[in-house]
Amino acid sequence: MPSSTSISAGKPAAPGVSDPLQSMRRFARVLDDLVRLPGTKIGIGLDPLLNLIPFAGDAVGTVMSLSLLVTAVKMGVPKRVLARMVVNIGIDALVGAIPVIGQIFDFVWKANTQNMALLERYAVTPDATKKASGAVLGIVVVSAISIVAGAAFCTYWLLSLLASALNIPLW
Repeated sequence: MPSSTSISAGKPAAPGVSDPLQSMRRFARVLDDLVRLPGTKIGIGLDPLLNLIPFAGDAVGTVMSLSLLVTAVKMGVPKRVLARMVVNIGIDALVGAIPVIGQIFDFVWKANTQNMALLERYAVTPDATKKASGAVLGIVVVSAISIVAGAAFCTYWLLSLLASALNIPLW
């Protein structure tokens, strides 16, 4: 369902037409890399700073990240690439919600910058990016299934140990 706006890598937009990729680059930079720490290559943007505000900061940062995703949808980016963008945002949101660890993680994991790099790659090599995104999504799905299965097994095992210790039949 491509729209009238298409994705282009670094090519200037036609006169009188705004380049959505350029505005997305600026927005991602504001969120992830607005100010550089002196003497380093480390940048800090609004997203990790918002994450310092309990609960609301995570939600606001995630909504702002989702706005880049909405723009990508409007540009007709394929579902595989969009799904990979969702994974990046999801990791940022889920780990970012963990107290202390999430705040530290948010300074390192730059989902918006990663999503922009993904869109830039898609603009230059769409087929390769779609293929790579499919592979990454496959790994994510297999990993998620493994984690859920492992958690279910551990839960069953712990309940079995508890039932055995209390002489309670499990089934």
